[in-house]
Amino acid sequence: MSDSTLSDAEKIRQRRLAKLGAAAPSPPNGQPPAPGAETPTASTPPVASTPSEPASSAPEALPPPASQNTSIDPNPFDQPGVKAQSKDHSRINITSGFLTAQKRDNEGTTRPRSRQGATETLEAWEDKTMSSVFRLTLDPEVTKDAHGHSLHFVAGVRSDLVEQGAPLQLSTTVLDQAILEAASNVTDGKPLDYLLACWKRVSRAYRGMRSGSTEDPKHEVLKEARRLCMSYCIFAATMPEMFGMEPIGGNMLAEHLLVDPDNDVGLCHDFLSEAVLRFPEDDTIKEALVGAVEQLSRDLSKMSMNDNYKPYVLALHNLARFNPLAVALTKSPTFLPPDVPAQEIESKTLLGPFFHLSPMQAGVALSYFSSPETRDKAYVANSQKALRMTLQTHQTDLFDIVNSIIKAGKEPRERMLDWFALTINANHKKRAMRVDPRIVSSDGFMVNVAVCLDQLCEPFMDATFSKIDRIDVNYLRRNPRVSVQEETKINADQKTSDSFYEQKVDGTSNFISEIFFLTVAAHHYGTEAANTKLSSLQKDIKHMKKELEKFEAERHKFVSNPINLQRYELHLKKYKDAIERGQCVVLATEGALLDELTQARSMQFMRYVVVWLLRLASGQDIPKQALALPLPESQPDAFRCLPEYFIEDIVDNFKFVTRNMPQIIIPTQSEELATICITFLRSSEYVKSPYLKSGLVTILFNGVWPVYNRAKGVLGDQLNGSPFAHKHLLHALMQFYIECESTGTHTQFFDKFNIRYEIFQIIKCIWTNTIYREELAKEAKVNLDFFVRFVNLLLNDVTFVLDESFSAFHKINELTKELRAPDASSMDATVRQEKEELLADHKGRAKSYMGLTTETIAMLKLFTEALADSFTMPEIVQRLADMLDYNLDALVGDKQGNLKVENPKEYNFVPQHLVADLFDVYINLSTKDNFQHAIARDGRSYRPGNFVKAAEIMRKYGLKSKEELQAWIRLGTSIQEIKEEEEQAEEDLGEIPDEFLDPLMATLMEDPVILPKSRITIDRSTIRSHLLSDPTDPFNRVPMKIEDVVPDEEMKAKIAEFRAAKKGKKPEEDSMDTSGG
Repeated sequence: MSDSTLSDAEKIRQRRLAKLGAAAPSPPNGQPPAPGAETPTASTPPVASTPSEPASSAPEALPPPASQNTSIDPNPFDQPGVKAQSKDHSRINITSGFLTAQKRDNEGTTRPRSRQGATETLEAWEDKTMSSVFRLTLDPEVTKDAHGHSLHFVAGVRSDLVEQGAPLQLSTTVLDQAILEAASNVTDGKPLDYLLACWKRVSRAYRGMRSGSTEDPKHEVLKEARRLCMSYCIFAATMPEMFGMEPIGGNMLAEHLLVDPDNDVGLCHDFLSEAVLRFPEDDTIKEALVGAVEQLSRDLSKMSMNDNYKPYVLALHNLARFNPLAVALTKSPTFLPPDVPAQEIESKTLLGPFFHLSPMQAGVALSYFSSPETRDKAYVANSQKALRMTLQTHQTDLFDIVNSIIKAGKEPRERMLDWFALTINANHKKRAMRVDPRIVSSDGFMVNVAVCLDQLCEPFMDATFSKIDRIDVNYLRRNPRVSVQEETKINADQKTSDSFYEQKVDGTSNFISEIFFLTVAAHHYGTEAANTKLSSLQKDIKHMKKELEKFEAERHKFVSNPINLQRYELHLKKYKDAIERGQCVVLATEGALLDELTQARSMQFMRYVVVWLLRLASGQDIPKQALALPLPESQPDAFRCLPEYFIEDIVDNFKFVTRNMPQIIIPTQSEELATICITFLRSSEYVKSPYLKSGLVTILFNGVWPVYNRAKGVLGDQLNGSPFAHKHLLHALMQFYIECESTGTHTQFFDKFNIRYEIFQIIKCIWTNTIYREELAKEAKVNLDFFVRFVNLLLNDVTFVLDESFSAFHKINELTKELRAPDASSMDATVRQEKEELLADHKGRAKSYMGLTTETIAMLKLFTEALADSFTMPEIVQRLADMLDYNLDALVGDKQGNLKVENPKEYNFVPQHLVADLFDVYINLSTKDNFQHAIARDGRSYRPGNFVKAAEIMRKYGLKSKEELQAWIRLGTSIQEIKEEEEQAEEDLGEIPDEFLDPLMATLMEDPVILPKSRITIDRSTIRSHLLSDPTDPFNRVPMKIEDVVPDEEMKAKIAEFRAAKKGKKPEEDSMDTSGG
């Protein structure tokens, strides 16, 4: 048949056959042509025509019968890629010439004996082996073998052998036709199933022969049979019509990849190895295997962990281990489809469905935590443990797949990195204020990506940081995969950042840098985004439960109308189901994020990020060199222009770990963790975001919170034993205590109290170390203004929180009386609900403020005990005295009845303990004369009787010793005497001219100064105290500093003359100069 008369389908078939099997070369003159050189019949796929000798030079051969469908046709599978050898036999010969030649055994070697005895001929062995392997028979009476397996009667092959007068024996010469006939007539209609089972058997037989000589004719027989079997497997997978089957939709190999490789119809390692070896010469098997994976990916995209997903993952896991196949997979159009949106990465990319699988999906979470409200903690803990084990196994498989692709070569590695970059760059909206889940990838997907990247970083994360210098700081300026243009920067505005990154750097980024920057970004959009989502979801569920209570309370409105009641019940059920789903997702997310192995790996990576950031910011070779603080005034542009998430990831990760699972933190991590917190609190100008700096405080706070058998938490010992912490921690905490007065957010007023509460706890943890007390004393002397500002804010806090607590108690009393009044039953339901909500709000405020009050006064006690001199400086002492007198009067004075409240312990309010704390502060400063004078000068709140009442309370509750009470009484007596003396002196002065009075305090000025802009004369101590909390001129709001004031020598002289005149004597010539300090 000429090519011109072939149909298109026949031409395609010929080309495929030509790829799979090369035609045998023409034999030498005078020899018959090999069977493979014969013209194919219509019943079998034709091979590509090859040159041959003229028919006249060849011996006469029997033509195939035209009426037979199963005639012996040429072998189209003569070892693709291997030069075909001439076969010295006629068409009717069963064995090739190279098989019939018997080679003499070498001396000293033995040939394996056949079970049927040494007399078995090669032809008999070949017939028996082919029959056993391919389950074939030439005898219609023999339907089963010795093991009871059904045999396929190949009538066509028998007919040809009979016609040609050849022995009725199976051999490789007729095997190709026998395989085709048997596969075309399988009873179940699945030729590929039959052929794969044959492949398993022939491979086992072939492996069993490898112990002998490879030149053994039996070895060659099995090798040829194996090759033919593989070729027909490929045909069955790619051209089912060759076996009389109609083409079916989908990939033929996909279902076989899901079967256990050891199963007869599974794709075993030997099959895949042989298939991969044929890739260079045959694209069809490569396309078939890649298509199979694409089919698996599409099917898996519709599944979850509730379905039988493991065979899909195992299939890809097995395939990816073959480097050529891994390369082929990355070239699939579905591996990196163009312009795929974030929400479709999980379903439209080749790897997406595999990474999509997660127990954090709502449906899967429900299967782990059904009816969560009815489950006890043990059940939840066990379910979370099971969830973690499942997720760990899956994430390990994902890593193995990715690692195999990366190791397959440079091209697949680059494509794999591109896929990771796609998942990150497309999901920037996951960190928006309000995330729309419909336009971003799921949390479970992104967490899997982050965990996989963490594992890829492990090889270069050694304990000595030996490879940290391989992380190229110029990566982001060299066409990086990670997009940072729209990211908020650590300490640079958009213009500065754009200008910096426009300056490109030459060179190629190394793999370590690629993985490092991808992993940092993946944490931001993966694990840390999931953590943020978890907190948000917990708040939403809390709110939904409150709304549910209100909704259930309205049921009575619908009882009278059955239709409305039915609708009500339907909506109620939907609402409850939504809450249940949310609770299950919360438990599942907690279970995934509380995986100790995953978090330990994440912390190890964050440790590297910490050291790399410190190296970049300081310009020092850390950890080989000790870090010096403060950091240089000039901040490196490369640090300033880094995405803010470099620090945010550290903050969020360690906040989560120190709060939820501090036990996994190891000592070396504690050191680096404490170092970065102290560094960027001490040099806080390096970080723009107050949120990030407050996060550093929270890490330290969580780190010193008592856990398990560690009274000072996981960081307490590190902070108490580190020379670096001794030198810088206290200053860093005091500095941020001052900074957090204004955070720039709408919640800054309340944020600062939370931050300061955490700072107090850290200071309490380290206060037993005398080194820190010495450092505080040094701060008071060396950085006077800094220390005074700190104390001023501390006093402001004490005054404010006490006032707020007392006001809340007053409101609680009023609202409680209103709700319990006799006419309260007639109160409108809406009004009553509003009052009840207001009462609950005030109770919450009272409890919160009382906690802050207790901690603030406790801190004041610690500081005044160690630094009495510092707290009695002129700039501080009067404010301190006024604050103490005001609060003592509130607690024991005439208005103490306003503080009575039901169940005070509910608010942690124990009045006598507060009095005892104030008592201690008074005693700590009692030896300082200027403190006693300051108390005496307090004309608003000082009352001698308050000292007496306080002593009675201390004596009544046994809170102070006899010696302490005596000291208290002596202090009260001394202050009263000073008060009487000053009152007498004031009477002696008589009417004081207004020009001599301080315009804010209305007291006689001691050290008058002139303000630079308003030109108002005011006492130095007054303006210094004002500037501590408000750096502006109090009369025109113009910014100013204490250094800007000018001493008013003229006014000072007039005041001195006034005093002298009142005392009846001239002013001393050498009056004390109080302008300093």
